[in-house]
Amino acid sequence: MAADSAIILVGDNPAALDALVAPLRQRLSRAGWSRKSHDPFIQVFAPTGGRLEVARGLDGHGVVLGEIYDREGQALSLRARGALGCRRLDAAQARTVCSDHWGRYLLVRRVEGDVAVLRDPSGALDCVVWRKAGVTLISTSAAAVIDPWLPDGIALDWDAVAALVARPGEYRHRLALTGLQAVAGGELRVVGEGVNQGRQIWRPAEVYRDRGSRPPPDLRGAVQRSVRALAGDRPWITEVSGGLDSAIVAGVLTADQRRNVAAWVNHYVDQPEGDERAYARAVAERHGFALTEVRRDGLRLDAVRLAACAETFRPAANDIDPDYNDDIADRIEATGGWGSLTGQGGDAVFFQMPSLLIGLDEIWERRGRARLAVLHRLSRWLRRPLWPTALAKDWREEVRHRADWDHPWLDDLGGVPPAKALQMSALAFCQTFQGLAVRSRLGPCLNPLLSQPVMEAGLALSAVDLTWGGRDRAAARAAFADVLPPSILDRRSKGELGAYYGNAVAAHLDFLRDYLLGGALAEAGLIDPGLEDRLTRDALLWRGGHSHLLSLALTEAWVRRWRERLDHRNP
Repeated sequence: MAADSAIILVGDNPAALDALVAPLRQRLSRAGWSRKSHDPFIQVFAPTGGRLEVARGLDGHGVVLGEIYDREGQALSLRARGALGCRRLDAAQARTVCSDHWGRYLLVRRVEGDVAVLRDPSGALDCVVWRKAGVTLISTSAAAVIDPWLPDGIALDWDAVAALVARPGEYRHRLALTGLQAVAGGELRVVGEGVNQGRQIWRPAEVYRDRGSRPPPDLRGAVQRSVRALAGDRPWITEVSGGLDSAIVAGVLTADQRRNVAAWVNHYVDQPEGDERAYARAVAERHGFALTEVRRDGLRLDAVRLAACAETFRPAANDIDPDYNDDIADRIEATGGWGSLTGQGGDAVFFQMPSLLIGLDEIWERRGRARLAVLHRLSRWLRRPLWPTALAKDWREEVRHRADWDHPWLDDLGGVPPAKALQMSALAFCQTFQGLAVRSRLGPCLNPLLSQPVMEAGLALSAVDLTWGGRDRAAARAAFADVLPPSILDRRSKGELGAYYGNAVAAHLDFLRDYLLGGALAEAGLIDPGLEDRLTRDALLWRGGHSHLLSLALTEAWVRRWRERLDHRNP
C-alpha cells in the first residue's frame, strides 16, 4: 500500500454505511488499516502509519484529505480545514476554493443526499469514485480498496485496454475498468443514487485566457512559495539529477530546509551521456550539502517486481524505472525520511519543448505586431527555416495529435495558440508523475513544480516569453540565475539514458518475450504481431523502443493483477 492511500465512504444513510463497513472492520485492521474519521454518514480509512492527513468537517458531513495552503503558502490548520469541509460544495464554492487555495487535497461534502468531490487542480492525490449498496466510495489508491467494496459488475474495459496498448506509457484519464469514475484535477463531481455528473472547475486553457485580468505572473515567487510550503520542516529524500529543474527546487529551499534533507541523491550510469554527476556536484557545492551518488547497473525486471507496482487504478507508468524507485523507497525507510522531493514537471511548466509552433504563437498573439527577431531566434535555436510551409506542416501535425489527447483539461482549447496547447498536453501527460510508484509505499512523492501556483504562472506566460531569445526554459533560467551554478544555467544539453536503458532491457529479452507474447494482452489479441521481431537485441539497440517495451510490460502486469482480482471476486 502507498503512504497516500485512503478511502472515504459516504452513506446515503447511516444504516447503509454501517452495513458495508461493519463486516470488514477486523479484516481492515489485520491488513494495517485504521479508521481515521467516523461520523454517522462518513467514515475514512487509511494505513495506520500513513502520511495523509484527514480533517473531519466540523458538522460531520464533510471531510478534507491532504494539505491545503492559502495563496501565500501558509498551511490551513486542521480546524480551518474542518471548517472548509462544513461549507456547501457547489460550483461557486469549488471555484472559490480553487481560487483562494492550493495544495494536495480532496474535499468531500454531502449535498442534499448526494456526494460532492473536489480534487485539487494539481492532481497530486488520485481520485476515483463509485457506488456500492447505497454508499459512495472515494479512493486515492486501488490498494485502499478491499474487493467486497468494488462495484457490482466491475470488469476490464477491453476497448480502453486496447487504447493503453496502442500508446503505452502515455497518461490516459479514462480508466480501463467499468463501474469506476476517475475525477480529474480541478474537477467537481457529484455522485449519488442515479447521479454521476462532473464539472471541470479549473482548466489550463482558462488560466491562459484569463491572464489579462490577473496580475503579471511571478514565476520565481510561485516556485519559491510552493516548494517551501510543500517541503515544510520534514526530512525528504531529494533528487538532484544534474538538470535545471531539480537544481531550481534545491536552490529555492531555505537554508534550514536544506539542512533538514535526509539525503540528496543523484543516480548515474557508466555511459558519459548518462553521467550528470558533475552538474549535480555543482549544485551541492553551491548550497553546501553532501551528495549521495548512486551508480546504476541494469534493471530488475521480472514478474514479481512488475506485480509489486500493479495495485493501481491505471498501469503504473510512474514505475517505469523500477531500480530508481526501489532505491528511493529503501532510502526513505533507512533514513526515516518523510518521502521524496523531485523537479519533475519542470520541462512542461517552464517549456523545454523545442518547436516551430512557438513562432505560430508569436503570430497568433501579436498578429500584425509579430516580431521578426523572435522568429529569427527561434529558427536559429531549432536550426530550421520558418517558411510558411514548415509552420503549416507542424500546425497540421499538432492538430492531428489532438485526436489522441485523453484528458478533460484539453477538452476546451478555444483561443489557445498551438505551442500553448502543446504545453497543456505536456502538463496533462505530467499527471503520470503524480501517480503512485513503489517509492510511494512509505512516503509521498512530491513534485512541487506541478503544484497549482507554479502551473498557473507557467500557463500565464506566453510560449515566446518562456523561451525568450530562442532558449528552452529561458524565463526560468533568468528567474533563478542567482541560485543556479553557471554550468547548469548555461547548459544546453540534457542527460541521455537511451543507450543505458536499451542495454538494461536487452538483458531481459527472454523474460519479456515470454511475459508479453504469452500473457493476458496476447490472449486478448492486443499484441501487435510485429512485436516479436522487435524483441531482439539488435532491434532494441539500433531502433530503440525500450520505453515502449517497459510500458507494455507494466500494462501487462496491471491487466494480470486486475483479472486475478476480478476472477477471485466472481468465481
